Amino acid sequence: MENEVKNEQGKPLVLITGAAGLLGRYLVREMRKAGYPVRGFDLRKGSEDCDWAVGDVTSGADVSAAMKGVGKVIHAAARANIWQGTGEEILQTNVMGTWQVYEAARREGVHNLVFCSSDSTVGYTVREGAMVPPRYMPVDTSHPLQATDPYALSKILGEDIARSFCHWGMSTVALRTVFVAYPEMEGEIRARHADPENYKGTPAGGPSSAGGGVFYNYIDPRDLARAFRLALEFELPPGAFRPFFLSSGETFAPEPTVDRARRLHGDGIEVRDPALYERSPYAGLYDTAEAARDLGFVAEHSLRHIINGGA
Repeated sequence: MENEVKNEQGKPLVLITGAAGLLGRYLVREMRKAGYPVRGFDLRKGSEDCDWAVGDVTSGADVSAAMKGVGKVIHAAARANIWQGTGEEILQTNVMGTWQVYEAARREGVHNLVFCSSDSTVGYTVREGAMVPPRYMPVDTSHPLQATDPYALSKILGEDIARSFCHWGMSTVALRTVFVAYPEMEGEIRARHADPENYKGTPAGGPSSAGGGVFYNYIDPRDLARAFRLALEFELPPGAFRPFFLSSGETFAPEPTVDRARRLHGDGIEVRDPALYERSPYAGLYDTAEAARDLGFVAEHSLRHIINGGA
């Protein structure tokens, strides 16, 4: 790319959309620690030390201005769950925002992007949705996508936008992350564990309800940020699209995963890898073997101490 900015080590300028958000701060830290020059883009400047561009992700002019000189993009800007607006607002921000990012990247000749997707694309994440159980577990990237709420739909459409730009020679890694257990969420995680049947809202004052779907899947934000860096450095051929599921090695659920599946759905969810759940009874719903094999990503941080009484 003719106008691409690189630092003295030859590393390209990385644009991180949503950089002032809960996830964005971890992404900026991780990329800067790895030696990348970073430009953060958000509705406001964040607290992290980087070059900041302020604007609206649904504004073509704002996104285009932020894209100048960029070599790679992490697109994380979004309404991050179904509680962050009406269905119309979520779709407007997440879908149009994604299109604006990809279109600006195309015009600027940026070919490598990482898209923050979600396990919600499988359709079994929030009670407010239709909650269609998966056909089998662990769920891999061959499983059908079946959105049951506006947020999930926005992420499927975002992946479709990324695929459409593959025809321009642009490549994308889509990271389908589960619930991110930020430090701000620890009170909510404990509150749900104490009374799961009656837990609703944000009784502990967290930024949102504890998530992770029926199986309470989660990932530590430090692990997730590292996965984004690995995805940014993953060498894809021009025009390629690769999705990966990401999660911790275990869930926050109080019972083993297969026991929970049987209690809730009988034999309705086929267990395709019984050995996985024999080795790791609390292993999550999603297959992370692809991420381990191809991205070199394995979650390093366990947070089950939050529900086991640890600090």
